[in-house]
Amino acid sequence: MLILQGCATEPELFRVTEVIDPLKSAPVNHFQGWNKEGFTDVPSLKTTLVVPQANMLLKTGHSHQLTELIDFGLRQNPLTRKAWEESRAAAAGLGIAESAWLPALEAQISGGYWRTPFPTPGTAIALAGSTVYPTLHLSWTLFDRGRTPEIERAAQQLFASNLMVNRNLQDVTYQIQQNYYNLLAARARVTAAEMTLKQSTRNADAIGAQLANGLATRPEHLLAIQDQARSAYELQEARGQVMQKEAALAQELGIRPDHALELQTLDAEELPPDSEQSADEIIDVALQQRPDLAARLAELRARDAEIRKAEATYWPQFSLGADGGWKLWNYYNAENNSEQSGYQDVKTSQPLLDGYLQMNWNIFEGFAGVNTIKQAEAKRNAAQATFDALQLKIIKETWKAYADFKTSVRKREFALAMLKASENAYEGALKSYEHGIATVIELITAERNLAQARYTDIDSRSSLLLAAASLVYANGTAGNPPDAAPIP
Repeated sequence: MLILQGCATEPELFRVTEVIDPLKSAPVNHFQGWNKEGFTDVPSLKTTLVVPQANMLLKTGHSHQLTELIDFGLRQNPLTRKAWEESRAAAAGLGIAESAWLPALEAQISGGYWRTPFPTPGTAIALAGSTVYPTLHLSWTLFDRGRTPEIERAAQQLFASNLMVNRNLQDVTYQIQQNYYNLLAARARVTAAEMTLKQSTRNADAIGAQLANGLATRPEHLLAIQDQARSAYELQEARGQVMQKEAALAQELGIRPDHALELQTLDAEELPPDSEQSADEIIDVALQQRPDLAARLAELRARDAEIRKAEATYWPQFSLGADGGWKLWNYYNAENNSEQSGYQDVKTSQPLLDGYLQMNWNIFEGFAGVNTIKQAEAKRNAAQATFDALQLKIIKETWKAYADFKTSVRKREFALAMLKASENAYEGALKSYEHGIATVIELITAERNLAQARYTDIDSRSSLLLAAASLVYANGTAGNPPDAAPIP
């Protein structure tokens, strides 16, 4: 053992000095950061960054559809891998619980040197030698009332983990949809801001020409230039929003935000039709289809299994055991010379075989069994309350999503009417100004109203797409990415 200890190598962080005074490895005070200088084996992030590799998986020169981005995001987003690995861990936990049905075989070997004196008249005898015990131990639990509830608990936890994988996929899908539509809307706002800047520039040029001809005043021209500067500012602000939305979408896709994603325009997105289902019908679907609610139900059943497992402690356990091995002896007289004293070195071996039936029954443990049952019942009641609270939350989320969708459908109709009216009003104001009928204030006001109508049109379109995605996400009916469509 000393040789093995001497061959072992440990990080420099755990030197003897740190063992004697471990506070040397911590920050010196509470208001200064930790300095890693002098420490080895400090984790480095340079070798762990794998996100940039995902950028190479996206196609270049290709306009990506939403379904393609969802499929890519489900593969690259770390959250989907996390949920999958947790499900695999739960499956392994079920395997561990079910292994209680099988026997256990353990190999052991022990040995050592010994010396035992035997006082006798006229001579000194001290036997010394070495003994080795290689054995195999077999144990098999035949009866245990707590074994079946434990397996049921592990199975329900596996179901809950698998269902949360499905909900996690829906979460990532929904987040990609949200950021995708927000990015399309942000890019559409840039286009609208560019159009507004062109119009404000045209207005400023027209008023400048009128000023040169003596048909406009300088304050009117300055007012047009002010409106042109404001349009340029709004354009830059819209471009900044695009960068933020690109970063948000890149995070959900598991890529770097510096990758230029080629996407179709917001106008190319097909708008969903109005829903023919009532809110109550959609809520009923949500309560039947939401994977996270089903996962809570599985956790509730797991708590029921824990109660049965706690109650099983009142029953005895029966197990079967067997041991087999050899006892190897080598001894001699350690006090006198073996040949002079008539003692010879003796080497012998003896087989070891035994089997037994064992019963364990905890008759009294200071009321620990009673309190274990009470604890399990309290946890079960808490799980029931969590399940009920999630039901109410789902009802609220689905009702809100349904109301938002219905409202977005109506707002879209009025946004189109407002855009058309604003376009006509601006064209009329421009012609009236050119003929000397309308004032500069009226022209700029019409141009501002048209710009606002464009933004309202963009917001109404993106809001309708987002509301449809939210309604699908709220009722939990979204399956594979191609099926992520609004409720008919």
